[in-house]
Amino acid sequence: MIRLLHSSHFTSEEKVMIRELKKKIRIEMDTQEKKKFERQLNTIMEKAFIKKQLLRRKEL
Repeated sequence: MIRLLHSSHFTSEEKVMIRELKKKIRIEMDTQEKKKFERQLNTIMEKAFIKKQLLRRKEL
């Protein structure tokens, strides 16, 4: 079962960064820049997912 990340899994700074990156990805025309922004967004998502997994393991 795949669990999605909820907004509570992110800090307020991460939420702002995610919003800004999504906006930049939408309006960016240069594919290299777009990929750079997508990598940054993926990094933030991965960190939040890892943090979520670690918290879950502590609960078990």
